[in-house]
This record gives sequence, C-alpha cells and structure tokens, in this order.
Amino acid sequence: MTVHHTLGLLAIFVFLSVSNTASSADEPSAIEPEAAQVLRQMSDYLGSLKSVTFRADNTIDMVMPSGQQLQAGGNADVAIQRPDRFRVNRKGDLGDQEFYFDGKTLTLYGKLVNYYATMTASEPIDIDTALEFAREEVGVVAPASDLFYQNAYQGLMEDVASGTYVGTSTVGGVEVHHLAFRGSEVDWQIWIETGDKPLPRKYLITSKWITGAPQFTAVFSNWNMSAKLEDALFKFTPPPGAEEIGFIPLRGDTGSGAGGTQQ
Repeated sequence: MTVHHTLGLLAIFVFLSVSNTASSADEPSAIEPEAAQVLRQMSDYLGSLKSVTFRADNTIDMVMPSGQQLQAGGNADVAIQRPDRFRVNRKGDLGDQEFYFDGKTLTLYGKLVNYYATMTASEPIDIDTALEFAREEVGVVAPASDLFYQNAYQGLMEDVASGTYVGTSTVGGVEVHHLAFRGSEVDWQIWIETGDKPLPRKYLITSKWITGAPQFTAVFSNWNMSAKLEDALFKFTPPPGAEEIGFIPLRGDTGSGAGGTQQ
C-alpha cells in the first residue's frame, strides 16, 4: 500500500457534510419560523456546553459503478472541551481511526495501518478554526463536525433554501422535534430532543446530484454534558512502531489557514 493510498484511507473521515462556511444571519423566507427556532435552540445549547461526550452511530451509502448501493456503518465516540480541544475515535467498516486536537496540534491516526499525520499551528487556535483549517487545507472532516462549531446554526443554514417543521416523533425512546431542510446540493433532516436539553438525536443528509442519492445518517446517544476530561485525552502519543506521514495539502501553503505549519 502506497503512502498516497494510505492517506486516502485515513481521509475516509470525510463524510457527506453540510458546509460550515460563514453565511448571512438572515433566514430565507421559505423557512418555517418554528423550524429555524428549534434549530437555533439546539445550536445555542450545544455551543454553551464546555465539556461534553457523546456517541454517533453512522451509516453511509456508497454508489458502485454499476449503480448498486452498498451501505457502510460505524460509530464515533466524541469528546469536546471548549474552546480548544476535541477527540474522535471512529471504528467501523471503513476503518479504525483517531482524530486529536489539543489547542495547537491536529493529528489523524489510522490504527489498522499504524500511520499518523500531524499539523501544528504556530499559535493556539480554537475548535472552529481547527476544523476549518483541516477541511479547507487537507480535506479532513471529523464525523458529525457540523455540530462541533460554536455557532452550528450558521453553518447548517449556509445553503438552505427551505425548511419545514415536520412534527414530533421518537428516536431511541426520546421525544424529538423533526425538522427537514432543502438546499441546492443536499437535503437534510435533523431530530432534536424536546424540552430544556435540545440535543440532536439523529441527523440525515441526502446528496441530490449524485446518482442514487446516497445518504449519510448519524444517530446520537450517550450524551454527557458535564464530562470530566483530562488534558491527556486530547494529546496523541504515537504507539510503538507507528510511522508519521504527511497530509496531502489541497492547495499551496498549508500554513495560511490557521497561521500554522504542516509536519
């Protein structure tokens, strides 16, 4: 297996994802006020949590050249400590990987191949900056990272043309609000817990312009909104025999995005 093939394997962290670039705060008129209100409540609540852990059980559709769809599954255990630390452990059909950020250094480790890649910023950065840097410079997106941002609402609404409050339903025995949104490239739905803890419980994205309309689904559980997290959890220590390789930059100087350098 070549290094380039290995990097492709490591970059399987990249799932279908709604863009998180900045957008206008104005809501399109086709969005029902109740849908926007519930989504904003979720965003504000998640952004207020200083130390949180949860699990995301994911499925993703893969369209074969024949047109047949295959579905891959996995789960991701996520730990976030605002403003500047996170860790994701992902295991499933597409690999066994760990993603670390400790305030300055981003590391992606592929356990099956025992390879890792690291980027270090020249100065401390927050979670939002780290996620943008990883996505824009090397194409790495942590699973469910749409929800990691301090203001998740802004990114989720970037390409939205319409939004609907579908009603209430149940996910995993929890009563939820069901919202549905449409954009130019993807349609997506989200199920948000009712009550005073508006946590996301399910998230589904449908790609509109890929043959077969493949979908990505995440079901969230095991929420701990006051987790006690040690600093060591977010620092990567290479296992015995692990080999460091470089990320493949998507464009020129990878130091431009976060004032950082690639190692």
